[in-house]
Order: sequence, then C-alpha cells, then structure tokens
Amino acid sequence: MKNKLRFFIILLLPFVLKYFFVLVFGNYQGLSFIDLFEDCIFLLVVFLLFNLSNNKYFHLTVILANVIYFLLEGASYLTVSSNFSSSYMYVLIESSKGELKEFLSSYNSLVVIIFVVLIITPFFLFKKRFFFQNRLKSFYSVVIIILLVLGLKLTGYIENNVYHNVVRGVYGYYQLQNNFKLDNSVKKEDIKLLKNNDVLVIVLGESTTRQHMQLYGYKRETTPFLNAFKDSLFVYRDVISSDVITTKSLPKMLTSLDCNLKEDNLQSSIINIFKVLGIKTYWLSNQRPIGYFDNRISKIASNTQYFKFFNHVDEVNTLSYDEVIIPEYERILHEKGKKVIFLHLIGTHFDYQNRYTKKYEKFGKLKQSEKQEIINHYDNAVLYNDFVVKSIMESLKNIKGKRALIYVSDHGENVYDEGDFFGRTETNLKKVMFDIPFLVWTSKDFELPDDFEYAPNRKFMADRLYESLGHLFGVKHEDMDFSKSIFSNTFKERKRIVVNGIDYDDVFEKKNE
Repeated sequence: MKNKLRFFIILLLPFVLKYFFVLVFGNYQGLSFIDLFEDCIFLLVVFLLFNLSNNKYFHLTVILANVIYFLLEGASYLTVSSNFSSSYMYVLIESSKGELKEFLSSYNSLVVIIFVVLIITPFFLFKKRFFFQNRLKSFYSVVIIILLVLGLKLTGYIENNVYHNVVRGVYGYYQLQNNFKLDNSVKKEDIKLLKNNDVLVIVLGESTTRQHMQLYGYKRETTPFLNAFKDSLFVYRDVISSDVITTKSLPKMLTSLDCNLKEDNLQSSIINIFKVLGIKTYWLSNQRPIGYFDNRISKIASNTQYFKFFNHVDEVNTLSYDEVIIPEYERILHEKGKKVIFLHLIGTHFDYQNRYTKKYEKFGKLKQSEKQEIINHYDNAVLYNDFVVKSIMESLKNIKGKRALIYVSDHGENVYDEGDFFGRTETNLKKVMFDIPFLVWTSKDFELPDDFEYAPNRKFMADRLYESLGHLFGVKHEDMDFSKSIFSNTFKERKRIVVNGIDYDDVFEKKNE
C-alpha cells in the first residue's frame, strides 16, 4: 500500500505543483483547456508506461521524464506565460553560453527557484524501487498509448506537449540548415558599391493587405499617421506578393530566388552581400524563430551579424505587440557605422484581436455581427500597425546620416473582402491576398540611384525585392539585373505569375475592370 501511495504522489505532485504555481504566481490567462487536457493525457500515458515493466530503473526513468515534463511546462508559464514551444529549442541550440546565461539570469526569480526545487524533490525522496503490480497486460498498455498519442496528433493537442516540441524543435533546426541552400561564398570583387549611404531599414509586415489601408483609399481611417506625411513618401500602388504563405514569399524577397528559379539552387542572400562589403546587418523579429512554416526565414535571419527574436509563442495566440522591438531598434540606430536593419513584424496576422493594444481599439466598440467583429479587429490591427511603422520611421528621422526605409508586407489577407471567409488559402485564391503595401522614405541627403524613377503605378511583384534593395542602397552584385528593380527607369514589366501558375493581371485585374 505504501509503495502505491508513493507512486501516486510522485505521479501527481509535479502536475499539482505546475498548476498551483501558475495559478498563484504566474499568468493563469495563458493556460487553456487544451493544455490541461493534454497534461491529463500525458499523465495517463505515464501511468500506462509503468505497466510495461517492473524494473526499478525503468520506473525511475519514467518518473524522471514526468518530472522534467512538468518542470519545463511550469517554468515556461512562470517566465514567459506560455507553454514550452518548439522555438525554444532553436534558441537553445543557436545561443552561445553567454546568451544562455543572460537568458537564465533574466528569469532567475525566487518563485521559479522554489518551483524548481519543489518539483524535483520527490524524485530524490522516493528514488527507491517502486513495486507496482501490473493491472493491464503490456500489450493493451502499448495499444492504448499509441491510440492516445495518435488522438493528440490528429486533434493538434500534441502541440502543447513538451517532448513533442523538443523533438520538433531539434528536428526543425537541423532541417532548416539543410533544406534551403544559401550561397555563402559571395566575393567582394563580385560586388560594386555605387553610392555612399549609411542606413537602410527594411520593415517586413505580416498578412497586411493594402486594401484595408486608408493610404490606399480604404474607407476607414486605418493609417492616420502615414497619411499625415504621405507627401514625403514614395507610395507604390500596384505591388503584389508572389505567394500567400510567408515561408514561400519572404525567401524570394530576400534572396536571388524568384518564381523562375528552382529552390534547390544556391541562392545569394541580400544580407550576405551587405556583410561582405562591411555593412553591419541586423534582424529583429516579433515572430518566433521556428515553427510550422518559418524555418527558412530563420536561416536567412541567422546570417545577419546580430539577430534577436522577441516572441516564442505561436502566431495565433501571441500577445507580443510589435512595439516591443522599438527600444532595441533605436539602440542599434545609434551604433556607429553603416548598417542595414531588418524588422520582421507580427503585423496583422490572425488572431487579429491579439495584434493591437487597447488604445487602438477604434472600430467596433459596439457589439456587432461576428463577421463585422472580425473585420473590426483586423482594421484595428492595421491601425496599430500604422502606429508601429510611423514610430520606426520617426526614430530613423531623428538620427544623422543618409537614411532610407522600405515597408512591405509578405502577403495580403482576405477579410470577407472577396467571398464569405477570412484568412488565406492556396486552394481559394483572391486578389486581396496578393495586394500588399510598398512604400519608401528617404532622407533629403540620401543618394538615390542615377537611374531612379518614381512610378507609383508600376506593376511589380515582390520576388524582385532582392534586386530593388541593392539598387536603392547603391550595392550591385554580379547576379543582380537592375531592370528588375522597381526603382529603375529601365524596369521591364513581365507577366506576374503567382500561386498555381496563375497570371495575376489576367485573372484578378481583368475581373475587376
């Protein structure tokens, strides 16, 4: 009887400690029913594992796995108000000893220390052999375990499982190192420096369609800040994305890869080209470094000399607002030397109501239909995004040097604009999913290209941003053709072939004429 009691204490105590500490000392709002349900399933799996063997070392291994599971879960909720996601593994693998020390010291609170001590104590107190009488045959235990894990996988609840995220994070990290091939052998003699500029800031938006921006004629006042100084901007009105998924669009924007090249070819990264010239490169992101669809982007980002991710929660549930990157961005602006800064925003990614602070809840204060509520949330997110882009631009204005900023989104979003649905899908493509904002600000002393031409209605697709960035800043790699640059008076129009081989202008533009 004593052994059974010890077994149940060891099994349940980490579970109880996690929820006690999170509810009393942490942000319990980060918890969800899904997390509780998945934890209960995990406990059941642990219980069934005990039926597979009476070997004490096997029992101790299972107990240790149970303790580590709830240790990681609880510590994660206490420090960052989120379950342990796969992106943490990317950070752990990628970080240096100094960075890990800095990270751990940031969360070195008394509550966390007490939690860690309490949760590991039972393992040492009861580490003697536990004789647990088998109630189920091993065969049935294995079958039930497989069915439980399969059920978690099919429902998606497995995304809340620590061990699943550890494995996926490690696998995802090594997968991204091998699948997307960047050419790191860029030579200085293959690059020409045509202009003497100081700072270029590239703001990469997320899921923001220009069709919901006042700057582009939207009926609501969603971009009051940008509208206030639109006369000082180059606003391009017919720019589209090549894809409706970030992992497909951004690599084409930032490397020599475009819709005419195969992905298994070596690609030149605009980041590497700047680096070879001695221009310092930075990447600040409010998106998590690794997840379902962002592996290749992280690989591009990791080529910068300094990169930092401010968010480690999945894109839907995160409450990390984009202004979080601004203090670090402003610090970098004041560093000496030529620099190129990439700012990757969470933008207006679904869940839209999590994309803006209370101050920017302008639309939909009164209760309306569910459809209109979603539109209101999206428009509020666009309004907040307008504030963020304005803040980034104003910080750049306040320093000296020859400066320029480009703001462009990775793709658009359908928010009941065309069809009775919101979001994006490659199986039901809409024009609004491709229509993205593209605007440029430069200081008065910024050295524009000799062949610069502002053509606001130029038909441009963002997979040629690679050439455009080099052209604007005055950097030319031997594989760059400036007739592909949106800024060149030699720009050559082409058929804009997007997802599934669709001719955007033929299918979407003619339909709207």
